[in-house]
Amino acid sequence: MPETFEMDRVDRIADILYGVASAQDGLIEYAPLGKRVGVQPNHLGYFLERVSTRATRRAEPLWSALVVSKDSRRPSEGFYLLARRLRTEYADVDDRTLWLEERQRCYDTARST
Repeated sequence: MPETFEMDRVDRIADILYGVASAQDGLIEYAPLGKRVGVQPNHLGYFLERVSTRATRRAEPLWSALVVSKDSRRPSEGFYLLARRLRTEYADVDDRTLWLEERQRCYDTARST
């Protein structure tokens, strides 16, 4: 049963982030996302990694690019490490460019369907 509950959370987070991508320049902070899925913000990394890994296998954008810190308005460092691990084209790209490109992929994908 725990595996099913975990996958339900991954599905829910992916759905929320798809909805966020549909909005003009949509972003969501860690705390509101965590509240919506019943996870403390400091524990979201595990689920965001699962969402991103699954998205990569499906040739989708890394939806976690849309989750940002309240203070910096950018993703945590873990996002950049994960993006470089999942997408080799980001190996030599600076953080800002990586984030802008992946964010745009999210927006383009959500708006094209």
